[in-house]
Amino acid sequence: MSSARSIADGMVPQAPGGGTATGAGRAAVGFSAKRFLAALAAAVGAGVLSIAGANYVLDPLHFSASGIRQVAAVLLSGKNYAVFDANMDFRGLRREAIAQMTKTPDVIVFGGSRFELATPDLFPGKSFYNAFVHNDMFEDLVAFSGLLHEHKRLPKNLVLTVRFKSFLPIDPALRETDEFKLFWSEYRSMADRLGIQKESLLDVVPLGYWSHLLSVDNIVRHVSYRLDGKRQGPVDAATMDDMDVIHADGSMAFSKEHSASFRTILLSRGVTNMFSSADNIDEDSEQRAAKMSKRAAWPVDPKRLEGLGALLAFLKKQGTHATIAITPFHPAYWKGSMGSPYGNSLISMEERVRAIAANEGATVVGSLDPDRVGCQASNMRDFIHPDEICLKKVFKDIPVKD
Repeated sequence: MSSARSIADGMVPQAPGGGTATGAGRAAVGFSAKRFLAALAAAVGAGVLSIAGANYVLDPLHFSASGIRQVAAVLLSGKNYAVFDANMDFRGLRREAIAQMTKTPDVIVFGGSRFELATPDLFPGKSFYNAFVHNDMFEDLVAFSGLLHEHKRLPKNLVLTVRFKSFLPIDPALRETDEFKLFWSEYRSMADRLGIQKESLLDVVPLGYWSHLLSVDNIVRHVSYRLDGKRQGPVDAATMDDMDVIHADGSMAFSKEHSASFRTILLSRGVTNMFSSADNIDEDSEQRAAKMSKRAAWPVDPKRLEGLGALLAFLKKQGTHATIAITPFHPAYWKGSMGSPYGNSLISMEERVRAIAANEGATVVGSLDPDRVGCQASNMRDFIHPDEICLKKVFKDIPVKD
């Protein structure tokens, strides 16, 4: 009987081994599909691991605890350290530095990048450490104080700060970055110690940060640094033309290359929500203020303000005098914000902070208002970061306890 006749009669030809030809074909197709999917999954997995591995190796100051530990050791030895740019895990660096310290400095300064230029010259005759980080939040104040307490490194004089975003609720659109989450463990531990309400674990674990391991752009950038002949490592120089320098005292100097563009500096700090299209600082400040002033409100979380009071009370009990140093905005930004709900919220926030500090025996110096501090437009590196002259005006009234 022919194959054609067998099919016509409803009979299916037998495949070798007794199965039908159609069944064997289906099995072959199914087996091939599984092999393809397995191969695809393996290829994707290998690609992901390769990208993550490349980022880990090329950018150790962002992702490697051992790499950051080595930098902290170099700095504590008295050497400066040259880095490609300021886009690194500064919280990890501060964690390692505090853990490796053998003696508590007389003065420790902790705040955001507005403090990065603060040096021992501001406190003559006193041992000093600048523990600035980028994009500081209320949670950072809690976490860093807890870190000092755990390592028995609370100094007699601790300078903290607040800024316009310090007391925001956890809202990615408002906060812009989630770097504060890199202190998640210290934050939650210290919040328990203070007895204040803490954010949920899900809200503070830095899952998003580690997703940067999959950044191809970061790989390209770090390969380009090396192709340009740049190398990170210990240096004697306080400043460099093409490399940022972290000083042994913890402060930082931007390279001439980075300082030439305030946009580059902002981006290096992780600020990606650029508000303006301006080409200079004055115009940028005006445009930013105009946009912020359109907001119907600017939230200042009462529970975080209460938490500040609890933190200051704790520090006082530990024998640490706390000073809150507030750096000013660019005059054009401050002027452009006044009269709006946003500007009113800033004024109210500062008044609340002053009242809380006074109640706990802490000192407040400086102000968000540049006129109150005496800082000019020429003293601002962008809409919020002061130069050394303005910073000195803020710090000059800080009382130093012996």
